[in-house]
Amino acid sequence: MKNRNLLLCTLLTAALLSACGEEPDSGRGRIAQTDTAATEGPKATAEANDPWIHVDNMEDFVEAIGPGARIRLEPGKYLLSDYLEKVWNAEGEDWNRRHNYVQIREVFDGLELVITDVDGLVIEGDDPDCSKTELVTEPCYASVLNYEDCEQIVVSNITMGHIEGGNPVGDVIHCEHCKDVFVRNSDLYSCGVYGINMEYCSGFLKCSNTVIHDCEYGPLYNVDCTGEWRFTNCRLVDSAAYGYLSESPNLNLYFENCEFGYYESDVYMSRSDTTTINCTWFPRYGLHFKFHTDELSIAPFDSNILEFTHWCGFTITDEDTGETTELPAYLYFSNNGLGYLDAWDYEDFTWRVASPYNATITMEDSGDKYGVVLYTSTDKDEGESDLYLLLTMDGNDLWFYCVQ
Repeated sequence: MKNRNLLLCTLLTAALLSACGEEPDSGRGRIAQTDTAATEGPKATAEANDPWIHVDNMEDFVEAIGPGARIRLEPGKYLLSDYLEKVWNAEGEDWNRRHNYVQIREVFDGLELVITDVDGLVIEGDDPDCSKTELVTEPCYASVLNYEDCEQIVVSNITMGHIEGGNPVGDVIHCEHCKDVFVRNSDLYSCGVYGINMEYCSGFLKCSNTVIHDCEYGPLYNVDCTGEWRFTNCRLVDSAAYGYLSESPNLNLYFENCEFGYYESDVYMSRSDTTTINCTWFPRYGLHFKFHTDELSIAPFDSNILEFTHWCGFTITDEDTGETTELPAYLYFSNNGLGYLDAWDYEDFTWRVASPYNATITMEDSGDKYGVVLYTSTDKDEGESDLYLLLTMDGNDLWFYCVQ
């Protein structure tokens, strides 16, 4: 009897251990069904030990979303909004009631997907070339991916954006009350507002080998975030505006080996909470290469060389000490003798060419007049001539580079 009881206990224990050791369902956004044939979910992976859920359509992708899920999108172009419209028209709010971790939300011109209360979710393109896997949405007011109250979120190897650029208010990646977000080797583009929008988030935003471009309001947005944002080997270029980052004593920004476009340079070059290492600014903005005034040649003004031109601040040299520092400033000349200087303060001025080798600008408010001299420099590698302006103002030499 003792041996038989011992054998029964051993078999019972083994059965319990086997049940406890089952891998949890990654697609916890689904409601369990007793009819196996009717169960909808992601395709099973070909390899039993493969930790990834491989999907090649939007239904499997959405249904796979849940805590700890590692979702790998096969190469292709996926239109998320088409799938959302299909299930919303068929089920409406019933679809939302059946899902714990994903919700469909109506926006002004369509629908968007919201991922909520999910920790450890990884969404990755199967091909390291992010251009091979594209996730897009059609409504301008929808964000491509929304995360709310999530932690340890990873997006990797994916191109994401809107089919058409346009007006607000859709971001590419939008996060609220999230912690530790990672974006790797991706391309974020063409949104109505921002590439990455972070509101009331904490911990890390780590972005590497990623391009954020052609966004209507700018690459980044921050409201009351804390922690550290670190960008490495990224490009923030070609957006139509500056973006918005509220100054926060509890948020530190780091950019290393990054490239900045025209508007992006103006924002991230001079922030007190930002550290930049080996970054490249919009054309030749800042001191990332040596600037030798003795290599420049004075050039004559022709009748219209200043009209409709935009000049980017390059360096400022103190005449007394000889100290040279970066100059975050802009000059603009219109065709009617008017213009503006945006440096320490915004000032309107009038301008005129006084002689072939000298022009003057007169500040509208103070009436102060300053001389402007045109210089040219030939790029030894490209063989092209660059134009510079020297504006001597209040004991300082202000150098500007022609960008338009």
